[in-house]
Amino acid sequence: MAYDFSRNDGRTGIAVELVTSIYDQVGSTFYDKKYADILWQTHIPKGSVLMDINPGAMSYVYRGRDFRGMGQFINGSSRNIPRVGQTINQVTVPMLSGAVGATVMNEEARSYAFGFANQNALAQDLGTIMRRAAELHPERVIFFGDTMSGFLPYIDYPTCSKVPGDTWDGEDSMFPVTQINDAMTAMWTTTKNVHLPDTVKLPPTLFSMLTRASVIGTGSVGVAVSAMNYLKENNIYTAITGQPLNIMPLRYLEGAGVAGADRVIIQQVKDENMIVPFPMPFQLAQPVPIALGVETFAEYKFGSFNMPYPASMLYLDVAQPDSSS
Repeated sequence: MAYDFSRNDGRTGIAVELVTSIYDQVGSTFYDKKYADILWQTHIPKGSVLMDINPGAMSYVYRGRDFRGMGQFINGSSRNIPRVGQTINQVTVPMLSGAVGATVMNEEARSYAFGFANQNALAQDLGTIMRRAAELHPERVIFFGDTMSGFLPYIDYPTCSKVPGDTWDGEDSMFPVTQINDAMTAMWTTTKNVHLPDTVKLPPTLFSMLTRASVIGTGSVGVAVSAMNYLKENNIYTAITGQPLNIMPLRYLEGAGVAGADRVIIQQVKDENMIVPFPMPFQLAQPVPIALGVETFAEYKFGSFNMPYPASMLYLDVAQPDSSS
């Protein structure tokens, strides 16, 4: 509780406030402001994050290979036997270093220690804040990209297909189920059954819409179940593998589609389908003394999100409801 000592005009109320204040119990715990979770490590498979890269490299290069050729019946001469071949190309993924820092002045540290009875508390707390600040950087860049640096975005990868979808009004439970199933089937058939999507990621509002209890079907064949539970068991992936479809929310998909549509990601989640070079995680450097204080820095290095197989992910853009109606 703060007191205004400039009000000392002879009134006894000031003395009463001062006496009362010595009975205040000051809690030892900070109630920190709550921040949203860091999500990129949840949505990028661990095997796709490449950490065995020399941190001195300025870019990461991977090679793609395509085969060509098909056998045929022998036609009398070895000269007529078809030859096979291969085409090799390489993709260069940029990597850049990042850093954060903090400054602690002696007087500030003394005041902090006086108030919280821990002489190292300020440095420790600022170290925690630096780590959080460093985590926010790849979180933003991996999901949204960085045009100036040539880093590509996960939620709008340029070579992934985009499929327009109609508005979900929340009343017809089968409508979103049908749209998602159609998008999954489109990926599977377009890629000649190479990429079978196993994961659907939705904006929180659409995710919540699928959880509503409803009746799928009509009459005696109607099933009382949420659209989400129905979709988990009734889709092309489950029909082929016998495994339930993975459905999860991703808050960055709100309004991420074309013309502000909500974006749904249909994806085959495999280590080989995504790449995030991360040669150097958060590393705290030795403190640097300055006049009447110290500076502390931390560095890290990572590269652009990249997809060797962009056909393994498809965007379904669900149009926003018409607010004018």
